[in-house]
Amino acid sequence: MDKFTLIIGIIGVLVLVAAVSLIISAFVNTIRGKKKFKNFLTSFVLFLILFGFATSFIYLALFLQTFSRYTHEQRIGWIFADGSDTRIAMTFYDETKNSTYYFNLSGNQWMVEGYFLRWSTFLRWAGAESYYRVTRFTGRWEGKQETLSTYEVHVTEKLWKFLLTYGEQLPFIDAAYGIGVFQYPQQDTFYLYINGTGFVLKKH
Repeated sequence: MDKFTLIIGIIGVLVLVAAVSLIISAFVNTIRGKKKFKNFLTSFVLFLILFGFATSFIYLALFLQTFSRYTHEQRIGWIFADGSDTRIAMTFYDETKNSTYYFNLSGNQWMVEGYFLRWSTFLRWAGAESYYRVTRFTGRWEGKQETLSTYEVHVTEKLWKFLLTYGEQLPFIDAAYGIGVFQYPQQDTFYLYINGTGFVLKKH
């Protein structure tokens, strides 16, 4: 949750608390005879105004948080692919680890693959970041049944094997699965993002 949304939400809650405190105090004082009923009506009108402001701020904060999580993308690296007819020279920079990888693939397309853990709806809404792992790059042949060439960035860990097998049975986890996106080698830099469903490639 960003600071602006948090501030809006806190303001809404504080105004709501003030409104409820006001109407309770006015009601108690009226029952005890410390205030006239006319004064209670004035307090009630003020309560309605404050309650309206409070709910508006709270709903705005909820909307902003929902929109922010729905459109959230985290950049995790960039990829440069320089290809010929059968060979692709790849460069992958992993921003999360500040590491650069250089390798070659065979094919006329390249694919980045990995694992993805999708948290429950509430945790995603609350701001839980996606849990993922970039595992390997694969060279592909479009329209041909050729042997694939691969380059492993990270070896598959036992944790991910467990999550893929039993993840959906665990609390707070919606799903765990393999992901992948592919492109042609275009001598362009592609930024690699992670969002609420998997990888996203965008040209620089």
